[in-house]
Amino acid sequence: MFQRRVERALSVIADAAEHGKVGVSYSGGKDSTVLLDLVRCVVPDAPAVFFDSGCELCQTYDIVRYYNVNIVKPKMSLLEMCRQGGYWGYENPTDPDAEFDFGEMLVDEPARRFAHEQGLQVQAIGLRAQESRSRFMNAKQRGELYFAKYAGLWHLCPLQNWTTDDVWAYIASRELVYNGAYDIMTQIGVPRSDQRISMLLGSSAAATGRYAILKQIDIALWNRLAAEFPKVRIYT
Repeated sequence: MFQRRVERALSVIADAAEHGKVGVSYSGGKDSTVLLDLVRCVVPDAPAVFFDSGCELCQTYDIVRYYNVNIVKPKMSLLEMCRQGGYWGYENPTDPDAEFDFGEMLVDEPARRFAHEQGLQVQAIGLRAQESRSRFMNAKQRGELYFAKYAGLWHLCPLQNWTTDDVWAYIASRELVYNGAYDIMTQIGVPRSDQRISMLLGSSAAATGRYAILKQIDIALWNRLAAEFPKVRIYT
């Protein structure tokens, strides 16, 4: 089953490349590390991009540099937006009524900018149906390759039907270097299925217990965040 999924992924990537230049959205996590390797097996010069929220694990920045991934910064970092609007208990906001579309600011706009600069026709994304109900429905309705009208690009999702075990099996089989934060989380007892690499300030981090994990793996960083944004302490 695992080998068939690898072969299927490589086939879908080859089909996507027929539509034009392929770029890879890279988060620094295990899924996007596998995605990057798969795409570059088919398209060796495929550019990759990391959208830097300004609030990431140091190990994430390390792996981004290791794979020579382009770093694109949003027009405002996550921390800047939270300071301006007074989110997460920040005490001196410059505009307490400020509202932000974080997805647009941190991902969608930088993605459009990168696609335009690189002349991309296809954007590869490491989504997996197993991760959430919404991703399951997206995989069921759209499949692994579909045209996203809102982005004006083909979206390539060759990992849609992969499991967490498949991802780690591929990493082992290819001896891929991966984000060192995973091993630290394993050492402190976080199950592989619960390990996440993502921005550190936001509702997703709160809902998945990442503040409690951060406090164990990088107490200095947690202290800096908690000093500016005291409401994160509620979730540890």
